[in-house]
Amino acid sequence: MKRLSFLLTFVLFLSACGPAVSDGETVAGCNDTLDGLSVLLAGYEFPQYFMAENPVKQGGEFDVMQYFTVLDHLSMKPGYVLDYVYHYDGMGGYPILYVRPDRQDPYASEADLAAAGENPNYLDYIQADDTPESYFQFAVLAMTGEQFYLFWHAGYSDRRIVCNKADVTDIVASVGGEDFGLPMPLTSRVRAALLTGVEPSVSVGEQTVEVRLVTFTDWGGFYLETYTINRKEPHTIQDVHEKNLVPYECGVMF
Repeated sequence: MKRLSFLLTFVLFLSACGPAVSDGETVAGCNDTLDGLSVLLAGYEFPQYFMAENPVKQGGEFDVMQYFTVLDHLSMKPGYVLDYVYHYDGMGGYPILYVRPDRQDPYASEADLAAAGENPNYLDYIQADDTPESYFQFAVLAMTGEQFYLFWHAGYSDRRIVCNKADVTDIVASVGGEDFGLPMPLTSRVRAALLTGVEPSVSVGEQTVEVRLVTFTDWGGFYLETYTINRKEPHTIQDVHEKNLVPYECGVMF
């Protein structure tokens, strides 16, 4: 036990000298953004009527246009609204975001959306104000925008964005708790303790912007994800590169 305690203390000491995993301009508002999104969604319970074939919203569900009260460096293209229908297939359920003209009635169901024909990428209708924070928020929306009302197998979509080293420590301490999953192996805890420079960062170029995020999933561990985004509208995501920094598998199969 003393040996393990000494090892962990030594690792924490070395972590100050560990390799940084990101560069560019650090995003200062990461915690405020993620906390704001968490609070926004906390007031909504899963609608039980979504657990049916081709479910229809009945009113009172989460309104995705509220995202922009937190993602305040983003806005919709004038004349359009962000909305969603819900997919349920017996093996799981999740929202499908789409864009519609603001004068058009919402689609009642996934079947209605499919019958309407082509569904363009909703991200093509998102405007960024060209600040580094706006591109960070764009990447956050792209990654987590459909991470609500997830049911059963859709729970695999659990990417969490790391804001700082304290988040890494909290995640390592929390995995395997509350009867969910396996504890993180010592080798992975050591690697996690050595991570530095985990704060989100943005590098703005003339044509493209690179957003670097450290994320965590129970089905893979810590990743460095690099988004290459068009600076001009539409802000198409040209590439997403993933690098597994610290492997971890919770061992849970839905």
